[in-house]
Amino acid sequence: MKSALRYYRVTSYVTGIFLLLLCLEMVVRYVFGFDLIAGGTNGFLALESRGTDGSGLSGTGLNLSTTVLIIHGWLYVAYLFGDFRMWTLYRWSFTRFVIIALGGVIPLLSFFTERHFHKVATAQLNAAQLNASQEKAANV
Repeated sequence: MKSALRYYRVTSYVTGIFLLLLCLEMVVRYVFGFDLIAGGTNGFLALESRGTDGSGLSGTGLNLSTTVLIIHGWLYVAYLFGDFRMWTLYRWSFTRFVIIALGGVIPLLSFFTERHFHKVATAQLNAAQLNASQEKAANV
């Protein structure tokens, strides 16, 4: 159960960071009309204007804007797996599952849900350990 808690903690921070990067990328892309390109014709790292017809970019290279989007998607899947492990191992309600799942799509929420549910899970683990030690002492 501790490994599930540790896995959830790591995935919530990493997913939250990539969600913030994704939000920043969306603002740069759709408000200012640029994509971040690595290794393109304009240098190692450059902001390139998106095509006026919406067809794409003017240069070549790795589109880091799209890469952040794809990486966040896969990290969210890992985050949901961690959420599912916590939900099943700690026998939490489905509402908690949904609240934690929303942490991967609402900016900054994963940091708050991780902090709160880490405390809840730790308290639940400590209570279970205390009950187990009391039962062991009663049986002796």
